[in-house]
Amino acid sequence: MDLKSSSTPGISRSEFLERQTRTRDLAGEQKFDGVIVVGRSAYDRPGHLAYLTNHFPPFPSTPFTETDRGMGHGIFFFPVDDEATLLIDRQSEAALDREKVIVEDIRVAPDMIAGLIDLLKERKVERGTLGVVGEDLLPATIYRHVVDALPELHLQSADDLLNLQRLVKSEAEIQLIRKGAEIAGMGHEAAIKAVKAGARENEVCDEGTAAALRAGADFVRYFRVSSDPQLGTTMRWPQASERVIQAGDIVMMDIIGAYRGYHFDVFRCTVAEGADAKTRHVMDAVLRATEAAVAAAQVGTIAEELVQVARGVFDEGNYSQYSRSFMGHGIGLETVEPPLISPGDRTVLQPGMVLCIEPGLRIPGLGGCCIEQEVVVRQEGPELLTQFSAQLW
Repeated sequence: MDLKSSSTPGISRSEFLERQTRTRDLAGEQKFDGVIVVGRSAYDRPGHLAYLTNHFPPFPSTPFTETDRGMGHGIFFFPVDDEATLLIDRQSEAALDREKVIVEDIRVAPDMIAGLIDLLKERKVERGTLGVVGEDLLPATIYRHVVDALPELHLQSADDLLNLQRLVKSEAEIQLIRKGAEIAGMGHEAAIKAVKAGARENEVCDEGTAAALRAGADFVRYFRVSSDPQLGTTMRWPQASERVIQAGDIVMMDIIGAYRGYHFDVFRCTVAEGADAKTRHVMDAVLRATEAAVAAAQVGTIAEELVQVARGVFDEGNYSQYSRSFMGHGIGLETVEPPLISPGDRTVLQPGMVLCIEPGLRIPGLGGCCIEQEVVVRQEGPELLTQFSAQLW
């Protein structure tokens, strides 16, 4: 296979190779002998692995058994001065498209523990220092067996090797995220039509999910729908209940999924049969807070400052006591990526960062409201990716 001639839709093969070269160079600068990159299921946390290899483990992570240890994971190992190898689980083998995965040496490893240990011995790094990217995804079972089998091997956290690269998206990545935002809008458009007194939350969920899939989504992980005035949040399970929507209920809807590997996350709210003055006042405040935070997403701004901007709007309406401190996040190959729009995140915004900005309120007895916009930080000012209407009341 000629790694330089074929291409992957959306992201070019040359871009993947540039990422690998850049990561290898950074690893060498930090005196690593190599890097282990861990990824989990495509529906969960494939980001680091997919960023370098374009491999998305298709099966969910599962308990370790005698025959399969590491199902739902992928491990990419590349020494700084030797050929890279990708270990994939048994379920990935049948679905593997070698023209799309940007690695020549791909090995099926039903037992990821034995596969990784054997690989490290083969590459003669048993006494070296390896960086681990995706340390929080590396199962403790694998880690424990590796350090027991190779006691002179030193494993060191190296997440920043990729975290810092992935903060800023290429134009090819932004195009995929833009398309995902468009698909999310189509899902919301269909869901809005289903919102009426007498409808169930799961009926609204069904319409939005189906529309997004028809529009080209890889998957819709959630289409959260919540209409209970006492709850005021979509952060619950199940994602939508059999609750019957009543006239005047605020209906909160959050669609999360992916398009060609890149995620979308768009929150919208509407009111069944129309909003009264009190409800409208609250929702208008949320919309203004989102608009203000989006406008503040300028190059050089610190991430947590967007929270302060949104809270300033809530202060004007005496709503701050009902607001949450978490107001957004980065997005890309995973739904929630750095930076976090949250107090304490001192990340300086740079051109090419893609953010989901989502101030919200939760008022007991009335319900909740959150308006989420996907935004690209640009030198000339923020670019709004979500074009679907934010005012739906």
